[in-house]
Amino acid sequence: MKNAKKNINQKKILDIRNLCFATEKPILDDINWTVLEGERWVLLGGNGAGKTSLISTICAYNTPSSGEMFVDGKEYSNYNWQKMRERIALVGSQLRRAINRSEKVMEVVVSGKFGQINYWGKITKQLIKEAYEQMKRFGIAHLVDSDWFLISQGERQKVLLARSMMLKPSVVFLDEPCTGLDPIARKEFVGFLDSLCADKSIPAIIMATHYVEEIPPSFTHAIIIKDGKVLAQGEIGKVLTSKNLSEAYGATCKLSKSNGFYKLSV
Repeated sequence: MKNAKKNINQKKILDIRNLCFATEKPILDDINWTVLEGERWVLLGGNGAGKTSLISTICAYNTPSSGEMFVDGKEYSNYNWQKMRERIALVGSQLRRAINRSEKVMEVVVSGKFGQINYWGKITKQLIKEAYEQMKRFGIAHLVDSDWFLISQGERQKVLLARSMMLKPSVVFLDEPCTGLDPIARKEFVGFLDSLCADKSIPAIIMATHYVEEIPPSFTHAIIIKDGKVLAQGEIGKVLTSKNLSEAYGATCKLSKSNGFYKLSV
C-alpha cells in the first residue's frame, strides 16, 4: 500500500500513449509508457529493437506516425517542440562527436543553457558561475580550463551530464553512456552513476544499454522492447528475468545478480 500511495503522489514526467513511428516500414508500434518523477529506468533491447528510435521520437527529433506524448503534463502537439526538448536532456555519442575538439570544457557545459552545440555567444560571469556549480556537482571542476579533446571518455560523459543540467530538465536520457569506455572506466562510471541516482535533486533518468552489467544497483524500473513493441516494463526486479531477456535477444539467457549488479550469460 505504501508503494501505491507513493505512485499516486508522484508527478508524471513522461506519458507516452499508443506511440507509433514508421518510415518505409513500422519502427515503433503502440508504445505505452509512463515515467514518474525521480524514477531511474533502464531501456533494454537487442540490435534493431527500436531503442534509438524511441529515444529520438520522445526527444522530438522524429515525428510520430500516431499516438500522444506528454512531458510534465504538456502534450507535444500543443506546444513548440523546441520548448519541449528543453524539458528533456539527451546525453549520447551523437552529441560527443558533434563537439569541436578545441572547445573548452566550460564552453561545453555553458552551451547546455541554450540547447546548442559549440556555443558562440557571450559567456557571462553568471553563466560561468552556473556552469562551475554543475561541474562541482559532478566532480569535474578541475577540468574547467581543459580542452574537450584532451579529456577522457569517462570525463566527457560527466561533462555532458553537467551540461544537461544547465536547463534544469525533467528527465535525462543516457544513450549507451558506457560506449567507448574500457572495463575499469566503465566500472567507475557505473559507480558514479549509482551515487548520482541517490541524489533526489537529480531528475528522472532513463539509460539505454545493451548490457545488464551496466545497470547501477539504484535503478528502479526497466522497459524491454523487441521489434518496436514493449515486451515488458515495470519494477526492475520483476522485468529483468532470464525468460524476458531470452525472448528479447532471441537466445537462451541466464540472468544472475550479485552485490546489486546483474550479469547475463548466453
